[in-house]
Amino acid sequence: MLLSNEDSLRLNVLLAQKVSAIRIDEGKLIVYALTHKGEAKIQLNPTTRSEKYIKEVKDFLSTKALGVSGGFPMFISQWNRMGDLRNSSLDKLLLLGEEEAVTAVVNNKDITPDIAESAWWALQSADNARSMLGNQAVVESDIGQELANFLIEFLPFEEDPLSMLISTQLVLQAGLISDDEVMSLWKKAKSKNTLYVGFLDIRPDNMPEQLTEHSRYQEIKETLSELLNENNPYAIILCKLLSESGQTFLKTAEASFKRIPNYDIVGALFESIRRYAYVNQPESGQTLQHHELALTLHGEPQTDINALTLLVNDIYHEEHNNYCSEELKAMQAQVPELLEQLKAVLFLSRTSQTLLAPAIANSTAVGSLMRKKLKPVFDPIVMNLRILQN
Repeated sequence: MLLSNEDSLRLNVLLAQKVSAIRIDEGKLIVYALTHKGEAKIQLNPTTRSEKYIKEVKDFLSTKALGVSGGFPMFISQWNRMGDLRNSSLDKLLLLGEEEAVTAVVNNKDITPDIAESAWWALQSADNARSMLGNQAVVESDIGQELANFLIEFLPFEEDPLSMLISTQLVLQAGLISDDEVMSLWKKAKSKNTLYVGFLDIRPDNMPEQLTEHSRYQEIKETLSELLNENNPYAIILCKLLSESGQTFLKTAEASFKRIPNYDIVGALFESIRRYAYVNQPESGQTLQHHELALTLHGEPQTDINALTLLVNDIYHEEHNNYCSEELKAMQAQVPELLEQLKAVLFLSRTSQTLLAPAIANSTAVGSLMRKKLKPVFDPIVMNLRILQN
């Protein structure tokens, strides 16, 4: 044991208390501890070079907390052999003074709000905040709001668009930030379109600034009243898209295409559109399972934007009428003048990230180069978004 007698004594006294977490400032050679009385610290007095001494300190902490020297790497080795990280071990990992151990804790699905608070004291980072806000128990606790506020303050410094999107999705969960903070985030989205995709995903029907309903919304809703009472899925989705919230969603989705940064965000945007406009289309006959058109319209992922456009158009040809569901036929009969709007609904409900497959396979482009490459994919989607707007 290379620890000085003074450090050994002080560390033993420290660990005799109720300690929730430990962190080590290796540059200043200080051990900090979160105890039931508050924060404590020990200034180390190395008896050898600093790096070796810190390792001795970590071995000491590991032996005390886990009964095994070697710190977190040794514990991970044992954990892998056991095949499970038990919840009872999470709090002990926070006593090792190891950043890797804290990361393991915050990513564990069984983390509790109390352990989350200790882990946050031990190591504050955007990655750790995002990990913990993926846990509903943490979201609903006091520490949840603190983590959300951290992510909002960190957003201007976030360089990775996907991390920015995930942060936005997480902080927009119910109860984490105030209405004023939501509005502030919304305004920032005008210059950082990635944030819009977070709103589309988490608050699709509750955007901070609502547009007016479609000019024909009330008229169409009245015309479709009988089909709405019958829970016709096409009538329901069309009226949803023409309502205030639907018009706001469509406009926000359209705005999200401007300056979109990379394939990750494009894929997330496509999936948000698909989920919002999705029609759960009932099958009508065994033939549906054996026809390319029916397979596409009934959920098969599509990888060709032109093929999707053609297939949506084909459904209105008389020769393919047998592949329409009864619900869609009823809509066609009730509102024949809304042909283009119904086509747009069908198109958007089958717009998914699989449409990016050909581009992703042959390109790593980002920014304006990516947007230029994807223009043939973007244009039909934006056109259909516009068809359903005022």
